[in-house]
Amino acid sequence: MSAVGCAIAAAICLLAGWTAVRRLQHLTTAAPRSNDSELQECVAFLQQHMPKRDKGKVHFGMLVHHARLALKARRANSWAAAVPWGIFLNDVLPYRNLDEPLDVDWRSMFLKRFGPMVTAAGSLSEAAQLLNRDIWKIWGLHFVPDKSPEIMSPGQTLAAGYASCTGLSIFLADACRAVGIPARVAGTPSWVEDRRGSPDERFNNHNWVEVFDGRSWSFTGACEYNTAGLNHTWFFPQPAKGQLPGNHWHAIYAASFRHTGLPFPLAWSPDDNTVPGVDVTQAYLDAPDAGAPTAVAAAAVAAAQAKAAAAEAEAQAQAATGVSAHQGAI
Repeated sequence: MSAVGCAIAAAICLLAGWTAVRRLQHLTTAAPRSNDSELQECVAFLQQHMPKRDKGKVHFGMLVHHARLALKARRANSWAAAVPWGIFLNDVLPYRNLDEPLDVDWRSMFLKRFGPMVTAAGSLSEAAQLLNRDIWKIWGLHFVPDKSPEIMSPGQTLAAGYASCTGLSIFLADACRAVGIPARVAGTPSWVEDRRGSPDERFNNHNWVEVFDGRSWSFTGACEYNTAGLNHTWFFPQPAKGQLPGNHWHAIYAASFRHTGLPFPLAWSPDDNTVPGVDVTQAYLDAPDAGAPTAVAAAAVAAAQAKAAAAEAEAQAQAATGVSAHQGAI
C-alpha cells in the first residue's frame, strides 16, 4: 500500500475510533444481567482497580463495552479460552497500559481488523508472532525515537504514522489484548549503560511487550518480529541482564492494571507513581541466553508460518510497506 493509501486507511480508522469513544463516553449502559457473572466480574475488576486519572472520566458504559468485547475474544479461540481467569482480568481486559490518552475505541477496531489474522494460529505465542509480523504493514507504521509522551496511544500512533518504543509497545499490547492474548508493556526507565543514540535524545529508557504464552511470560520487541520466535530481541541477553533488581531506575518492570503497591516508573514523568508495576528483573537475569534456534525450533517456526499462509496472503494484499527493526528509547 502506498503512503497515501496508508494515510487514508489510518484516517478512516481514527474517525471511526474517535466517534466510538465519544459515543461510549456518553453511553448510559444498563447494568449487566444478574446471570452474566463473568461480565459482572469483569466490570467490577475494572471499577476496583481503575486509576485515579480515569475516575469521573471513564464511564460505566465504556467498562461494559470493553468487558463484552474482551469476553467475545476469549470465546473465539481455544488458546484464548484457556488463559487463566486472573491473567485474563489483568492482562486482556484492561482498557489502558500506562498513562496514554484514551482517544480511540481501539478494542473494537483491533478485534475487527486483527481477529481474522489469528484464526489460523494454534497457540498464544503463534498468534502474538503473527500480529507482530503483520499489523505494522497495514498502515505503514514504523519506529521514530524519542516520541513519548507526545505519541503513545493507538490513536496518536495511527495519526502520526509512527511512534517510539513506548507507543509501539502499547499498540502491540492492545492488538494482542483485542484478540484475547494476555499482553503487558514491560521495560526499564533507564539502562545501567547510557544507550542513547544521540545527545538530543531525552531518555535512556526502553519499553517492549511481554506476552503470556500459556505457561509463563515471554518477551518481544514491538515492530521487531523475529523468525526465531519470542524471547529473541536485540536487548537480550545484554543489556537486559545488566539491570539491577530492586533499583528504582535500573530495574525491569512489567505494567499492571491490578494494584501492586509498586509503581511502574515513567521516564517521561518521573514524579508519576500512579501506574502499578511488578519488578521482573530477576526473571530476565535467570533466563537462559537466547541463541540460534535449534532444528526443532526452526521446524516449528516453519510449520507455524505455513499454517498462517492464508492470513499472510491477505495481509500482503493490503499493504506492501516493510518495517525495519529498531533499537531506540521511548
